[in-house]
Amino acid sequence: MKRGYILLFLLSVYALIVGAAFAVPSDGLDIGPVSLSAPSPADLKAIFIKEEKAPEGPSPEELLQQRLAEIHQAEKSTFDKYIKENPARIIFPSDNVTLLDPFFKSLDSARTRPVRILHYGDSQIEEDRISSTLRTGLQARFGGGGPGLLPFGRPYYTQGFSQTSTATLHRALVFGEGTRRSGGKYGVMGQLARIDTSVFTTVSAVKGNKGPSRRFNRLTLLAGNVGTLNVKCGARQYKLGPVKNDSGVGRIVIPLPDSTNVRFNTWGSADIYGFQLDDSLGVSLDNIPMRGCSGTVFTNISSAQLKEYIRSDNVRMIILQFGGNSMPYRKTAKSISEYKTSLQKQIRHLKGIAPDAFILFIGPSDMSTSVKGKMQTYPHLPMMVDSLKAAALECGAAYWDMYQAMGGENSMVQWVKARPQLAGSDYVHFTPRGAEAVGNMLLESMMLYYDYYLWRNGRKSE
Repeated sequence: MKRGYILLFLLSVYALIVGAAFAVPSDGLDIGPVSLSAPSPADLKAIFIKEEKAPEGPSPEELLQQRLAEIHQAEKSTFDKYIKENPARIIFPSDNVTLLDPFFKSLDSARTRPVRILHYGDSQIEEDRISSTLRTGLQARFGGGGPGLLPFGRPYYTQGFSQTSTATLHRALVFGEGTRRSGGKYGVMGQLARIDTSVFTTVSAVKGNKGPSRRFNRLTLLAGNVGTLNVKCGARQYKLGPVKNDSGVGRIVIPLPDSTNVRFNTWGSADIYGFQLDDSLGVSLDNIPMRGCSGTVFTNISSAQLKEYIRSDNVRMIILQFGGNSMPYRKTAKSISEYKTSLQKQIRHLKGIAPDAFILFIGPSDMSTSVKGKMQTYPHLPMMVDSLKAAALECGAAYWDMYQAMGGENSMVQWVKARPQLAGSDYVHFTPRGAEAVGNMLLESMMLYYDYYLWRNGRKSE
């Protein structure tokens, strides 16, 4: 058979099949007893027209990993943006946020090994302002209780506690006006009370104190230059004789039932450096205000006494909040530079004494003075802030810029005008509500870095 006839035959068959595909219904065609069926057009398309194969995409497992990586990057971008741009961020030397990691590790284990924070400052932190907000937040998250270290031998009142004393004892202080003590043995608070009579001390949580600090289960007295010191608390009596260790600091530790108040009697002959009310575990935070101080006194306190306290109490953070008292007097670049040098000496001194403690320097808030009859930011305050920031960072300490966190230039005027008022009419000090707002900004910033620490280590914030 000729090839032309073969081709014609094949084309005829194809034509017949195609025609049947369109002519015969999909469910077949009945002709008498015979039922005819034919392939549908879709069947023919599948036979004669090869469809393009869909490109291969990622497997479900690969897609899931891709999505998780995208979420991870988005979270990192959120942290990065805060760390680089937010006015309330903590500023680190060389932007190294991991410098806080050892402190965060100590917080993680605070329920098995207690950790302590020292908050030194000028009159801006008197009455436990700012400190109390930090303490409440940290104790709520990591455990702990009590107000921490308190001065002895005089009435003392804070936002959370009332302290009465049946005698006001002679004091020596490393700061401000008053008696000085040779050898620098002022204790960790930079002050002491000399006991030479019987003193009853009562400490009670105020009704408005609903935080974890209102409860405590341990009383500790810190004393030196002891002849004999006696303490009676409840039915039990304790005694401390001459102290012969290198620091010259002795302790009387008194376990208490879970308490919101305590009363104890003290008599004998000793320098008392203060007393602690704490929980046996968790976080303790000591508020140590130094009225009129510019933060240049730590080299005048016995290094042995500071080391003893820092070592014995596992101090893992030291907060230094100074600068405000120098503002009215340091008006030139030279004077501000001299202050910077003085503070750097103090920071380096503390880093040598407490190598395992993270040091955070908090600069001054905005402060206003009358300029041509109008309350405005001190003209040289921004220069002071930049200088203090450099002082901290150059010494390996971190810096929190309270001036920028509260709004920067002329923000103090707005805080005074706010209702309810956030700052006092002196345009320098915060009201209790304003101090709480500042404390919350610092606490939230600190906890964001803690969450970032958890995130970097593959953990989630609880």
